[in-house]
Amino acid sequence: MAATSVRTLLQAEDKQELSYQGARFPTKFRRNFPRSKGGCLTCRTRRKKCDEVKPECTACLRGGRECSWPVIAKSSSPEETETCSQGNAGLQKASAKDISPGWRRPRLYESETALPATLVVSEATKALSPLRTSLTFGTLSQLDEVSRPMYEQYLVVTAGLLVRGRTPEGNPFINYVLPVAVSDGLIMDCILTIGAAHMSVSDPENRQLEVATRIRYARVLEGLRKALGGQVNPIFGSTEEDKQVYVVLVLVLLCLLEVWRGDLDGAVHYHMRAVRQCIAPLAAKSRRPSSPHKLQHIHGFLLEIYAVFSLELAILPRGTLNHQQVELDPFVESLAFLGEYKSRGFMLGFGHGLFGMIPKVAKLVQARRAENLDEEASSGLYQSYRSLVSKLDLWDDFADVLEGEAFSPRHEQASAASMFRNAMIIYLHDAFHENLMDEPELIAEIDVRIDKMLPLCWSFHSGASPLRRMMLWPASVLASCCSKKHHMEAFYYGLTMAPGAPAPAVVRETARLLQLLWEDNDSRAFGPRGLDWVMKKHGINFSMC
Repeated sequence: MAATSVRTLLQAEDKQELSYQGARFPTKFRRNFPRSKGGCLTCRTRRKKCDEVKPECTACLRGGRECSWPVIAKSSSPEETETCSQGNAGLQKASAKDISPGWRRPRLYESETALPATLVVSEATKALSPLRTSLTFGTLSQLDEVSRPMYEQYLVVTAGLLVRGRTPEGNPFINYVLPVAVSDGLIMDCILTIGAAHMSVSDPENRQLEVATRIRYARVLEGLRKALGGQVNPIFGSTEEDKQVYVVLVLVLLCLLEVWRGDLDGAVHYHMRAVRQCIAPLAAKSRRPSSPHKLQHIHGFLLEIYAVFSLELAILPRGTLNHQQVELDPFVESLAFLGEYKSRGFMLGFGHGLFGMIPKVAKLVQARRAENLDEEASSGLYQSYRSLVSKLDLWDDFADVLEGEAFSPRHEQASAASMFRNAMIIYLHDAFHENLMDEPELIAEIDVRIDKMLPLCWSFHSGASPLRRMMLWPASVLASCCSKKHHMEAFYYGLTMAPGAPAPAVVRETARLLQLLWEDNDSRAFGPRGLDWVMKKHGINFSMC
């Protein structure tokens, strides 16, 4: 019995030993988080494990690295789901082309090569933190640690500040420009430079950022030189018209860049003169709405920016560039053609009929300047001046508001039109009188207009309406005629204490120009012509666009 029991015990021990043949797992070093194929983009790039703690994982937090996560677009409708699935399929096709040896350069109008803007910015307006996406497509895959913040700045902040009106089409600077930039290096350089210029305004003491901005700017100019010389194959196509559209797009983005930089050398004037040489084919297309074309949305985008900038430059003070005449194209005398495009109103969200009167005002003022201001105006010009002032005084600010929930409210459009209308009247008064200070009745009338318009200026300043970005010229005209200290303080505070994101550098330069005007005791330093005189005196040539 004893032998049997001993044998039984030995067999039991053998079985127990067989079940624990391997080394015991060291529980002391066991991970306290499960293995996963997911994780932040930084850990995936470094091929490191990620504990998936949001918003910053432990590995990135410990190493002081930027922790970025992929954005998952959430579709709330079958249509959006279908759009996203089509976009993903397009990305897969484009990626396959990227690695194929016979891949040709993609065209924008091919559905599989254009990155849908809904995928790029689906969460940009909802996320509290800056949008962080997986930059693995087209030119996005080439962004480095220096250029990626520039791209984020443009995408999240700057693109929203470039629009000056609401539109059913959304933001064309994202929906139209970004898909082109994803497939074209020069357009991407333009976007990055605009974003970098905005960052420089926010942090003017950052010399490294300034150097990076200048490098990008030089690359854009070099790319433009090659495009003008035919050394670049435009993304839009190979026809002459496609090349012109491509060049105009680069030049228009350069104009926007100069506005943000606060250029003091009149670069906007030169860019617009170059645009004018190529804009005719686009304007001709707009007269044939029955013949749709592949780049119709880009045409509308470029034509509206060109029309607004050219009309503004015609009445802005030009400083030392005063000898250069601003010639207006016939098609900007009526902005009805903008109604053919879905993006209508993104740059001019009010008063299309009122802006159609700017060519008449500009021509009349130019004719008056051609005369000697020391002499009395000719009877014909004076009658035209009085007739135009009377027409502006009787103008109904609600006459040409853009109707629809997607546009700015009616009262905002009417207020903006009222400010522009009063500024145009003061502009005409100043052109037809040698010295406004010698006209007490006109000074009293102007003071009344300033008292009426100042509350509207403050409503735009404190509000979130994009129309406020069109108020720089009328505000500067009103401020140039201020004879009361509290009026000066109100305008200066409104220009220097902009709420929210930093304003373009051109706003800062306008405030500095007005300060120089108010501090100058010369009788010529008053009114719109006074702004022009002070700019000449101090060698300033920036454009209040």
